[in-house]
Amino acid sequence: MLLLFGYKIVKVEVLDQRGSLLASTEKNFVFPRNIDSDEESILIIKGKDLPDLERGIKVTVIAYSKAGDRIRYPGEISMAHSRQMNVSILKNRDTQVLEERRRYFKIKVSLSGRVLFLVRDDDTLRFEEPVAIDIQDINVGGIFMSSSGFEFLKDDCACVDIELNDGYRLNTMARVLRVQTGQDNQVIGYGCAFESLTAAQEDAIGKYINREQLLLRARQSGEEEA
Repeated sequence: MLLLFGYKIVKVEVLDQRGSLLASTEKNFVFPRNIDSDEESILIIKGKDLPDLERGIKVTVIAYSKAGDRIRYPGEISMAHSRQMNVSILKNRDTQVLEERRRYFKIKVSLSGRVLFLVRDDDTLRFEEPVAIDIQDINVGGIFMSSSGFEFLKDDCACVDIELNDGYRLNTMARVLRVQTGQDNQVIGYGCAFESLTAAQEDAIGKYINREQLLLRARQSGEEEA
């Protein structure tokens, strides 16, 4: 992992021109150190069951910094088979820090939650039983969630209920900003922004993130000493 704008890159995603996910990894990747030079910059991803793609296919690279920023780069495939993908980062174009980025550090979590009701266009959809959701990351800006029981649409506004610290329940409205799909067009999850939070709700999320960060650092420290 290297520094980008002063922060480490902790995850990369490669999307096709439709926005479908081709590859996503938090390890086994090499992000180019010469991103600001005139030399060719190659992102290398190693893994299993990566897609076989033709050279020259245009893609989008999303780099995640440790500070929670998501930076988008245009790129094209220079090599792609089942165990390795090389992406040439296209130069002479402006990179973009995505507007959807969270306002503070986001953290990967595994939380269960519920959607109590949904506002779609001008209609309110009420469920006989709340829709179960899984929360994969969270901060005071929003969440990334998935659901096997309901298909959400972009701009849906969901009333989410999520249990945080010590039984505290976060109950608020979250708008779907993006629907993340995989290569087979199957929905992976939904990037959502909170519509409004009270000061108490922001404080509860902040405390939860701080606690999770401390636990994560303790685990990482233990792994390094092992």
